[in-house]
Amino acid sequence: MHELPLFKPVAVAMLILANAYFVAAEFALVSIRETRVEQLLASRVPGARAVRRLQQNLDDLLPAVQLGVTLCSLALGWVGEPLAAQILEGWMGGLPHAQIYAHVTAVVVGFALITYFHVVAGELVPKGLALRRAEALAVAIAPPMLVFMAVARPAVRLLSRSAAMVLRGFDIPSSQRAASVHSAEELKLIATAARRLGLLPEFQEVLVHRALELSDVQVREIMTPRQKIFSLPSNMLLEEAYTRVFSRHHSRIPVYDAGRGPEHVVGAVYARDLARLLYFGRPATSSPITPQTGLRLAQIMHEVLVVPETKSALDLLRDFKQHRRHLAIAVDEYGSTVGLVTAEDAIEQLAGELEDEFDTSPHPVLSSAGGAVLMDGTVNLRDLETQMKWSLPRDGGVETLAGFVLAQLGHIPEPGESVEYEGRRMTVTEMEGRRIAKIRVETVEPALPSTE
Repeated sequence: MHELPLFKPVAVAMLILANAYFVAAEFALVSIRETRVEQLLASRVPGARAVRRLQQNLDDLLPAVQLGVTLCSLALGWVGEPLAAQILEGWMGGLPHAQIYAHVTAVVVGFALITYFHVVAGELVPKGLALRRAEALAVAIAPPMLVFMAVARPAVRLLSRSAAMVLRGFDIPSSQRAASVHSAEELKLIATAARRLGLLPEFQEVLVHRALELSDVQVREIMTPRQKIFSLPSNMLLEEAYTRVFSRHHSRIPVYDAGRGPEHVVGAVYARDLARLLYFGRPATSSPITPQTGLRLAQIMHEVLVVPETKSALDLLRDFKQHRRHLAIAVDEYGSTVGLVTAEDAIEQLAGELEDEFDTSPHPVLSSAGGAVLMDGTVNLRDLETQMKWSLPRDGGVETLAGFVLAQLGHIPEPGESVEYEGRRMTVTEMEGRRIAKIRVETVEPALPSTE
């Protein structure tokens, strides 16, 4: 048996460790979140700056890591396999007829052993450590990796540009930056996962989901329909307006053109202005008689914000902030008033229902008996989905329960007419002119197949 040189086993061990270093570097530097890196930088953690530099240069980092892994693997096969074969061949030399199969067996077994140690110690273990201890490994690995990239820069650039040319041939961008950007759906999943792990309260999870969905909510889904708007004519006297406004507890009231009707809102009057003008300079218990008597709403009304009914709730909030308004009139494509929307309506899409002492319950159920529920026809389908867990399609711009029933029937119904959808029967119980006022909803059992 020949004497085994000491440097060969040492070289094999060093190559496996070097391979493990490059594998751990790739997984640790890619898996650590950029937001966490910014926190480490703010805390002045050593190595954090190097981590950020590498994350900002993934197009060079990944080829450098792959170059290191490939060189280590090739060198390990070149040094390790003959070393293992030499050791095994020496051990098998004393066996009977060893000369026949010793060399072949030693090569096969040696290759298997080197592959085993390479995969376990050089690949799987560093990957597992990098995924479980990404932060600690990243700050420790990053500075030496910068040195390696500087030394191997010509080869790294050659590999990087060669790969980019191949990718361009398939019309695929070579930049790695887009991979770190999350879509809205991914952000929702992240928030849900954080809540399940106890890192995020349920209210904050819901807030994240609603914030990401705000751009999909249109004004017509959250507005008060025109038929339910409390408005005043522009030629009404302040004294009469005061009596009507303060009995309804409204702070801002739309004002419509008295000559054209409620569909043509021309401004808004504030309750505080009415109180200030009618009680200016007089005790609070006095009757509303002042030198301002005789003014009409057209003389004190404010300009009103007008928005299309298709505008998103997110853009609506921006408009409210930009114009310093809290109320807007929604119009259709023909410019006719179709509803009223407030800043509170938009904010409720984020925080949920906000009630004050004058609000009534927002629950859509008017009454229930015998397993059936009586509902107002103007109930919004989105409210049904969030509060009652009933999902009805909003095809063709339908936003209310009455609109859904009307679309299903295809004509103006009479009381008693009904439609069925996914196990629920919706029966019209009350009409107000041509408008469906109330609907009874009840669960129906699916019809059993007849057997003959």
